Amino acid sequence: MRRLLLVTLVVVVAVLALPPLWFSLFPIDRPDLPPAGRRIAVGQGLTVNALDRGSGPPVVMVHGLPGCAYDWTPLVDALAARGRRAIAYGRIGYGRSDGRTNGDFTPAANALELVGLLESEDLRDATVVGWSYGGPVAIEAAVLSPERVGRVVLVGSGGPSNDEDEPPSVGPVFRLIMGWVGAVPPVGQAIQRSATDAAFSDGPVPDWWPAQLSANFGQPNTRPTYVEEIAGIAQAGEFVVERVTQPILLIHGDDDRLAPLAIGEWIDRHAKRSELVVVEGGSHMLPITHTDMMADRIAAFADQS
Repeated sequence: MRRLLLVTLVVVVAVLALPPLWFSLFPIDRPDLPPAGRRIAVGQGLTVNALDRGSGPPVVMVHGLPGCAYDWTPLVDALAARGRRAIAYGRIGYGRSDGRTNGDFTPAANALELVGLLESEDLRDATVVGWSYGGPVAIEAAVLSPERVGRVVLVGSGGPSNDEDEPPSVGPVFRLIMGWVGAVPPVGQAIQRSATDAAFSDGPVPDWWPAQLSANFGQPNTRPTYVEEIAGIAQAGEFVVERVTQPILLIHGDDDRLAPLAIGEWIDRHAKRSELVVVEGGSHMLPITHTDMMADRIAAFADQS
């Protein structure tokens, strides 16, 4: 029995240790992200990579988890064509933006950096669009800086789905697993494919998306930031949508498999001034799958007094 246990242990160690060793010795090529955009300061000596196109009233876009500035490319172009200055930036730790240095991986920390971006660009009365994890970030920023955030759009927003919801808690085992996955690219790519299918609700996936997702995870700060932000959700604190005085437009797909529609409905019930638009058959990826509808809705909402 002792010998069997020893053999089993050796096999398990080999199975776990050999793939990371193999790929460290023989790394595989990864796709690269699109060319860098503008650098914008967000405070604490940090800068983010941003797509900044068009002119007119500003619309600032905050991506989810993981994500990067380039996730917004179709919507950036569509809003610029509708007479908006469209700014989509990579949050700290993602894509070509700087890595986080303060150890605070929470929506509140991201909100401070969003306000820092608005201050750097001297933007006031901006329309801020938060997608997924970017939703709580936009909400926090609206509370912090009502003079700069004029209105909020939440797309497939993260948040509670009922009054008893508790944020998920993850421990050191999750970090170990994600570290191993990051060291074994074929496993990571398989997980990315599965996550992509869920994000698009098993619908068509643009040809550029899988390569961009892989390229993002190939950046030095993306994977650790992703892991720590997931862990940081449990320490996120109060969901402060009740304190937002600006109007909120919620756009949510009824087939969103990552942030169920119940979240959008909960936010709509608790917000002071909100409108919920439910997209029939819509997935979590509305800025990509319903770009023109999104651009029209955002532009019309931004024009409201």
